Amino acid sequence: MTDRADLHTHTRCSDGRLTPEALVALAHERGLRALAVTDHDTVEGVAPAQAEGTRLGVEVVAGVELSTTVGDEEVHLLGYFFDPAHPALREHLAAFQDARRDRAQAMVERLNALGVPLRWEAVAAQAQGPAIGRPHVAQALVEGGFVEDPATAFDQYLGDDGPACVPKPRFPARDALAMLHAAGGIGVLAHPGHWTSDATVMTLIRAGLDGLETLHPSHDAMLTRYYRRIARDFGLIETGGSDYHGFHPSDDARFGQVAVPYAWVDRARPAGASVTH
Repeated sequence: MTDRADLHTHTRCSDGRLTPEALVALAHERGLRALAVTDHDTVEGVAPAQAEGTRLGVEVVAGVELSTTVGDEEVHLLGYFFDPAHPALREHLAAFQDARRDRAQAMVERLNALGVPLRWEAVAAQAQGPAIGRPHVAQALVEGGFVEDPATAFDQYLGDDGPACVPKPRFPARDALAMLHAAGGIGVLAHPGHWTSDATVMTLIRAGLDGLETLHPSHDAMLTRYYRRIARDFGLIETGGSDYHGFHPSDDARFGQVAVPYAWVDRARPAGASVTH
């Protein structure tokens, strides 16, 4: 086992390929000491992953990737070390999952109006967990023979400016950070990349942001250095990971390779938070 951790992964509970248990087993096989399950707007995979982690000796950090907004801009926040049973968190996630389902159904209706006879049942069949999103609609379009691949689905229909896209419900990042803190956790800006302005980062810091995901497959060496410097200058926690979904060979190759030192996990752990393995 290496002294490394992957703090950004997805399971079948949102838009990943593997079950939580299979993801932890793969982490063990790849020699990871710790893993965070960070499904989109759901924590349903955390408990089964932690149970498998206990069996295999892999620490599984409770995580989630929240869809939030700063003004008109969508940003994703990674939550860590919170209580998955916290009432306010559970209430928000349940409401947001309902909103995601309504959004996906509205996209199907728009596709139908455009002459694409995609059925809602085909989309629902793609989602193995409660969090339904555009990737599930895209895959249903592929399997229905309406487009060649998911990228084409986004280019023609589902991209942010596409004719079948429906905006996500708004959830201010400030409220998301307050919710994570109330549940005993921390909030980290996910994959800021080239597309997150310095003004947005500063707004998040003023709102109580705890950390930055400095290491991510979308970050080249220059961006990684840049965000590490911001983290250092503002006293922020650093996290990172592969953003594993498991559908592409390159995605699979990164798992176990795009990882952070385990010491980063200990630095991110709030005082009093327990180690789960």
